[in-house]
Amino acid sequence: MKLTKLFFIVIIIFHFFVSDSFAFYTTKGKNIVDRKTGEAVILRGFGIGCWLLPEGYMWGIRKLDRPWQFEEAIIDLIGEKDAAEFWRLYYNNFMTEGDVASMKMWGVNSIRIALLASHLQPRDVQPDKPPYIYSKEGFSLLDSLVAWCEKHKMGIIWDMHGAPGAQNAENIADSDGEARLWTEKEKYWPRCIDLWYKIAERYIEKECIIGYDLLNEPLLRRYPHISEKLLRELYIKLTDTIRVIDKEGIIFIEGDDWAQNFEMLEPLDWDPHLVIAFHSYPPTANSKGLERWDILRQKYNIPLWHGETGEQGPPYHYVTRSSTFLEQQNVGWSWWTHKKFERRTQPWNCPRTAGFNKILEYWKGNSERPSGQEAKEWLLDQARKTHSDYCEFLPDMVRSLISLDPEGYLASKDTTAPEIIRQPEDEIIESGDPAFFYVRARGYPINYQWLENGTPIKGANEYMLRIDNPDTSENNSIYTVKVFNRKGSVKSRDSKLKINPYSGPLIRKTSAAPEIDGSIDKIWESVQAIELKNTILGERNSLTDIFASFKTIWDDKNLYVLIQVKDDYKTDEGSPAYNQDGIEIYIDGDNSKSRYYENDEFMFRYNWNKDKIRVERNEVKGEIICAQTDTETGYDAEIAFPWAAISCVPEAGRYIGFDLHINDNDGSGRKCKITWKGERDYAHRSPSAFGTLKLSDKIE
Repeated sequence: MKLTKLFFIVIIIFHFFVSDSFAFYTTKGKNIVDRKTGEAVILRGFGIGCWLLPEGYMWGIRKLDRPWQFEEAIIDLIGEKDAAEFWRLYYNNFMTEGDVASMKMWGVNSIRIALLASHLQPRDVQPDKPPYIYSKEGFSLLDSLVAWCEKHKMGIIWDMHGAPGAQNAENIADSDGEARLWTEKEKYWPRCIDLWYKIAERYIEKECIIGYDLLNEPLLRRYPHISEKLLRELYIKLTDTIRVIDKEGIIFIEGDDWAQNFEMLEPLDWDPHLVIAFHSYPPTANSKGLERWDILRQKYNIPLWHGETGEQGPPYHYVTRSSTFLEQQNVGWSWWTHKKFERRTQPWNCPRTAGFNKILEYWKGNSERPSGQEAKEWLLDQARKTHSDYCEFLPDMVRSLISLDPEGYLASKDTTAPEIIRQPEDEIIESGDPAFFYVRARGYPINYQWLENGTPIKGANEYMLRIDNPDTSENNSIYTVKVFNRKGSVKSRDSKLKINPYSGPLIRKTSAAPEIDGSIDKIWESVQAIELKNTILGERNSLTDIFASFKTIWDDKNLYVLIQVKDDYKTDEGSPAYNQDGIEIYIDGDNSKSRYYENDEFMFRYNWNKDKIRVERNEVKGEIICAQTDTETGYDAEIAFPWAAISCVPEAGRYIGFDLHINDNDGSGRKCKITWKGERDYAHRSPSAFGTLKLSDKIE
C-alpha cells in the first residue's frame, strides 16, 4: 500500500473518532445546536430522493413520473413476483452503507430521507380508521439506514415527501392527480398523524435522528376550495403528535407554493424548536434571494434551512457561490439529491443500461413491447447497477459545495480500468448554434482527450466537448474521445457534426430608435411579429384567454423588444412572482446555449402592472429601460436592453440566444404558460432551452 494512501486512511479513521461530538441536534434562537455541547451546527447534506420515491425525470422519462405508475408498469411487464424482486434489488443497491460512509468522509453531517407513505402504509389495504396496517419490509429498509447512520455518525432528517393521500397533486407526492390530504382530510389526516407517530416512536432512542420535515412542498391555495389555513392546523397536530415521543427533535416546516410562502403559517410560535425549511431552484445565492425568509428568521428568532435545492451542473460555479453565501449567513443546506440516472447535478451519476433504455422507450411509446423474459433480465440488471460501484463519481460536484472535500474518499479508492458506458452521438445543429458531444465513462481516475478527424484538440480534456459557433469548414467533421488512466485506454466510436443553414428569425437594424414609452411607434409597424405558439403549462382556453407576439430591432446601443399580450383577465396578485400575469425574457449574449447559467446568460421578469423589469438570473451592467401600457385586450411592453448590460457586442451576423414566456393568472394562481421556443418549463434552469435570433444589417 502506498504511503499516501495509508496516510489518507489514517486521517479518515482519526476523523471518525475525534471529530466534533455527535448527538441529537435541537435549536436555540437562530441556531441549530448540538444538544450536548450547545455549539452551533450548520447542516450540510444531501436529499436521498429517487430511492423510496423515484421520479420520472430521475429515471429518464416523463410520461410515467411517479412511484405508483412505475409499480403498475413493471408489474404489467414482468408480473408481481418478479416486480417485487426488482424493487428489492433496487432498494438494496440504490442506497447502501457505503454511500453513508462515503458522504460522511466528504464532510456531510445530515441526509434528508424522502419518505413515501405507501411504502410504509401500503395504500390498497388500509382500513378507514386505526389501527392502520404497516409494512415490515418498508420499515426494515429504514431500520438498516438508521443502523448505518448510527455507526457512521450521520444525522437523519425524515422528510414526508409523499404523504398519505398526497399533499399536492403532483408527481413528487405520488398523487393520483388530486391532493387528497386536503380534499379528504377526514380520511388522510389520521393516517398521516399515525404514520409520524410510528416513525418517531420507532427511532426515539437513536442518536442520529435530527428531526422531522413534516410535509414536502405542500400546495393548497392553487387548488379551488382548499383553504391555506389547513396547513398550519395540520402542522400543529403533527407537531403535538411527535412531541408525545420526542420533546426536542427539530420540527422542519415548509410553506405553501413549493415551500416558498410561509404567510399562512404565521405566527410561527406553536413549538420552541421550529426551523423554516425553504426551497428554491436555482439555489439561493444572495441577500436579495434570502430576504423574504430572513425576515421571518429575525421576526421569530428561529433558524433557516435551505431544505431542498440543487440541479446545477458543471462547471458548478453557481453551487460554490450559493453554498459559500449560505454558510456565511448561518443557513444549512440539503442538496437534491445524492444519486440520479444520467445527470451530473449530484455526486453519483447512475448510468442507464441498454436494456433499461429499451424499456423506457417502450413506455414512451417509441418501441415494441419487450418479451417478459427480456424485460425481467433488463430490469433486474439495472436494479443491481444502481449500486454506487457501477456509477460515475463526480468529485468536482462534491468540491463545489464549499465545505465538502472528496479527496480522502478518492484516496481510498483503487484505480479501475476505464470503460465507456454511453457513446457520443451525432450532432445536428444550425449555423450559429454551439455543438455538444458527450461521453459517459466509468473508472477511477479518468482522463479524456477529444479528437477532431483523428487530431487531438488542445484543451479538450473533459467528458463534454463544446464547440462554439462552428463554421462551415467543420461540417461533417468526425469527433472521437480517448478515455484513459494507468490501467488502460478506450476510444469511443465516431460521431459526426452536421451543420444546417440558419433558418430562424432575423433582427433588422433600425435607423431610428423607438421611444420606450409602451406605445407602438411607427418604426414597429413594418417589423414582422413572432407568435408564441407553445403551451407548456396548463391549457390555453382561447386566443383571447392568453396570446402573445413579439418584435425585435437593434442599433449600436440597444436591443429593442416589443411584446404584445392579449389577456382577458389581468391580475398582479399572486406569490411567488411567476404566479402573476407577466413576461419572462431570456437572453444569451453569445448564444453559447450553456447547460447551466453562466455570466452572459440572463433571465428577466416584467410582470403586468409593474414599473420595473426585474433581473432574475445574473447581474446586469447598465440600466434597462422599459414601459408598459394597458390595451382593450391586454397589455403592451416595450424594452431597451443595452448591449453592455447583456454582455453582447452588436454586429451584423451575430447570433443571440433568446426566448419569451408569458404567465397567465386567471384569478387563482398561474393557469397557463406559453412560450416562443421552450417546449417545457426549463429555461429558468438552463439556457440550452433558448431559441436563436440573428442580427441582420438590413435597415428597417
